[in-house]
This record gives sequence, C-alpha cells and structure tokens, in this order.
Amino acid sequence: MKKLLGIIVLGLFLSSNAYSDMATCFAGECEFFIGIWYEYADTNCMQSLMMEEVDQGPLGFTIVDTDEYCMVFNER
Repeated sequence: MKKLLGIIVLGLFLSSNAYSDMATCFAGECEFFIGIWYEYADTNCMQSLMMEEVDQGPLGFTIVDTDEYCMVFNER
C-alpha cells in the first residue's frame, strides 16, 4: 500500500498538471521558480511578468496566458 501511494504521489509531481513553472521578468531578464530547463535567462521578450505561469522548453518558454513564445539567448 505504501509503494502504491508513493508511486501515485511521484506521478503527480512528474506530470505536467501537478506543477507549473513560474516566471518573473523585467526588461528581457527572467527568473524562474521551479525551472526545469533554467533558473535565470536573458530573453527577447520585453514585457514585465510577475510570477506568471510559463511552459519551458530547451530553447525558450511560452507564456501560458498570452501564448507568446520567448526565445532564450543566455542562461545562468
């Protein structure tokens, strides 16, 4: 029973619906909370974000609310 419960909890953490990446951006510099690909990045998006939900990828991220794609130039 404990193994089954552990597998279910682990599955929820690894699924895309269990958590989301949050970004705070200002003047093209973004910081990510729970970032899978990067924690800090310079991007081509100049809009300000305050803890907005994003979907990260290896080359950039998509802002969930506006569906805007931002390319990452430099990551740290």
